[in-house]
Amino acid sequence: MWDGGIIHIEKMPVAPINNPVEMDETMLNVVVKLNRSQAYKAKFKEVFGSNEIDDQQVLKAIAQYMGAMVSANSKYDKYKRGEAGGSFNTDETAGLKLFEQKCASCHSTDLFTDYSFRNNGLVLNFQNDDGRAHITQMAEDIGKFRVPSLRNVEVTAPYMHDGRFGSIEKVLHHYANTVQKTPTLDPLLIQPNDKLGIALTEQQQQQIVLFLKTLTDHEFLTDKRFSE
Repeated sequence: MWDGGIIHIEKMPVAPINNPVEMDETMLNVVVKLNRSQAYKAKFKEVFGSNEIDDQQVLKAIAQYMGAMVSANSKYDKYKRGEAGGSFNTDETAGLKLFEQKCASCHSTDLFTDYSFRNNGLVLNFQNDDGRAHITQMAEDIGKFRVPSLRNVEVTAPYMHDGRFGSIEKVLHHYANTVQKTPTLDPLLIQPNDKLGIALTEQQQQQIVLFLKTLTDHEFLTDKRFSE
């Protein structure tokens, strides 16, 4: 949840199941449907030893599945570990250095997020989409959204909490050119001369894009355990 409304992996599946603009279902009805399937009942019995499927089994099973989805074999990972397949070209190396200078304040740690909530200057009015403030009810949290992980970012378009950008290039263009100033704008996006955003030339933006593509873990994306 971009507003941080759910912080436990076993509770996460409930939100899309119940949300009227996602699955528009209820856990009760999902459980009823699963119990009508002899194939699912056999699989659940094998794991949980019960003849009937209940909501706790469903949530635990989904949580275990999500918890197994660990991406750690991208070109970047191999580069960090000094393994074959991890050699960076000139632009990728330059992109990494620029990323560390310009982006890593928020996109830090091995998951490329510091787990914080920040206002990154997308709009001037958050009346219909107030972000973290929806949960905390605090004015200082208006317009703040969770900093996402950038692992496999090449294949996770559209970007931003509302999906407004269809490419990484457009995201970087925003940070370089279209950041909007509101009371909760992250201080990191206000430069000493009061200019907004992150100073990036077109070439620098492209080099960062090339680096970000090294975070794509093709082994993870083609792992049959997650597609069958």
